[in-house]
Amino acid sequence: MAPDAEDCEEVERLNGDYQEEQVHQGRRILPDEPPPAQAWTENEELSPGNDSRTNSPGENRRLLGNKPLQKSNSRLQAGLTLGVWGVSKKQSKCTPSLKNGKPQAKTKFQKRKEKLIEALRLPYFIITMLYIIGLFHFFAPEEWRAKLEWAPGAWWHQPWRLLTYGFLHAGAAHLALNALVALAVGWRLEHEQGWSRVGIIWVGGVAAGALGAGSLQPRVHVVGASAAVYALLTAHLPNVCLRFGHIPLWWFRPLSVLVLGASEGCWALMRTPDPHVTYNVAWAAHALGAAVGVPLGFVVFKGENSSKRIIVVCRIASSIILAVGVTAAVTHYVFWYDVDHFT
Repeated sequence: MAPDAEDCEEVERLNGDYQEEQVHQGRRILPDEPPPAQAWTENEELSPGNDSRTNSPGENRRLLGNKPLQKSNSRLQAGLTLGVWGVSKKQSKCTPSLKNGKPQAKTKFQKRKEKLIEALRLPYFIITMLYIIGLFHFFAPEEWRAKLEWAPGAWWHQPWRLLTYGFLHAGAAHLALNALVALAVGWRLEHEQGWSRVGIIWVGGVAAGALGAGSLQPRVHVVGASAAVYALLTAHLPNVCLRFGHIPLWWFRPLSVLVLGASEGCWALMRTPDPHVTYNVAWAAHALGAAVGVPLGFVVFKGENSSKRIIVVCRIASSIILAVGVTAAVTHYVFWYDVDHFT
């Protein structure tokens, strides 16, 4: 017999009907309030075809027959109460245990395995963009390159050049460098913020780089996704602020932004542009792409610290900065930009 079988039998015995009469000191114990001889009970199950409009609840009742009355006494009532309480308390003993349904704690190996799988999950947007860029670089004819690059003055009549120049590159080394940096800075960013928000940063960086190059280096033909890559790099700063305490290596990201920014600035200052080369280094596109990554990241990114006051202030300030930048660019190209001179 199982260890708890006696408890179950005790509950069943206490819930049974006792026909013997309790006698106390030679006197018979009568019930406090004898039940009525007859009672009306309502039959809740309607027969097929009955309609509530024709059959009222009173017509669907039956009279109980002469049923022998059960003797109720204090001991029986106490036994019923004890039986109900015992069933609710000892139900886990009479029924199978539910401990197996609870989620078990994960081991260290399982946690490390999940982290490794999450870290190795591919950034689909970054890989898709690099795949399209590779197709343009290796298979696009030269006629397409002439119509898609950022050329001084030509984009005013062909506005698609504002974005399409990012699909072209000056050479295989230029393409490989941008691809490696894009994977390095965009892999974790896409995992933490999603491909749609990273896509907005990418497009915003390309457009800002083109407008910056057109304003500060109007005679330079620009190709490449360097502006988008720098926008992804600086977008790690608002990502760290929004998700501080919930992402790994938060201290390494601002450090990498500082190191790469300083190296780019030194290279731009030391390099002398070659007038015989069609595609020179567009430092203005790099600078404007990096500059737009911070405010655009505060606007489009989300995180656990989004409701903090300092983050709300940064979001408002970033929105104002972006609005002022767009207004300044439109004003410059409408009133001060000499389009025909560079066409």
